[in-house]
Amino acid sequence: MKLYKSFSEVKDLLKDKNEEHHCKIIKCEVRNLLEHFDKEFSSNKVDVLKSKYPRYVALYTKYIYKPEVAVRGINPSYFSCRKYEEYKFNESEEDRRVLSLKGLHNLNAYTLYSEPLYHHYLVKDFKEIRNKEFIENHLMGWNNCFIQSGGQKGMEQLESDADEIDTKLKNKNSSDLIKLSIEIARSLDYLIQPKIIIYAGQPAAEISGYWGNKKNLKYMNNRIVSTEWGGSAIAVQHFSYPESNKQGSYRKSRIDELLG
Repeated sequence: MKLYKSFSEVKDLLKDKNEEHHCKIIKCEVRNLLEHFDKEFSSNKVDVLKSKYPRYVALYTKYIYKPEVAVRGINPSYFSCRKYEEYKFNESEEDRRVLSLKGLHNLNAYTLYSEPLYHHYLVKDFKEIRNKEFIENHLMGWNNCFIQSGGQKGMEQLESDADEIDTKLKNKNSSDLIKLSIEIARSLDYLIQPKIIIYAGQPAAEISGYWGNKKNLKYMNNRIVSTEWGGSAIAVQHFSYPESNKQGSYRKSRIDELLG
């Protein structure tokens, strides 16, 4: 299993290969990465972390080589409800939905599982910019981290809990699993080569490295940058915010501008 740290490594992978086979070669690499993460997540090394965070989702959509758009968020929230309420939460339905998105699949979580606000507003924005067919066939999605947590501060809590577990157990297994997910997410950027990659939320944009050490979403949003493979990258407000919000409206207009 190879992690890709630059697009030049992908070019080396495809060098002297017939271009008509590139899609299959990249798909094989993506499958290997997803299978490796599943193996690590299933390991008993991270049982304590999984007792609190038992699920993960890697790809939100089917595999598309060089899609028009890829959206990379922070980490998954729940797929079966808009707001987590313990007494209402249907754990078996959540398990079913998460399992349906395992590995390479042919579903689109954004349109199929519409309850999460992130899905709702992403679909709303892209329907107004393009249409549902565009979302189904020209857009891919994944996150910086694949491990599911709930709430707006879910990723922060996940990282804090992982550090606490590692300290208690005197290892780095939980934190390493999070790091592995981030490295795979970055590899997907290079392998899949979207024409436009949208980093949804400031943490997603920061990890990308495209805006240096700037930690200001407005600054990032105002600066569209070029990717190594000749595409464009943009940072926008997280899709869990409505388009009626000032930043949300700007998000939609910026994406529309890029799509042309």
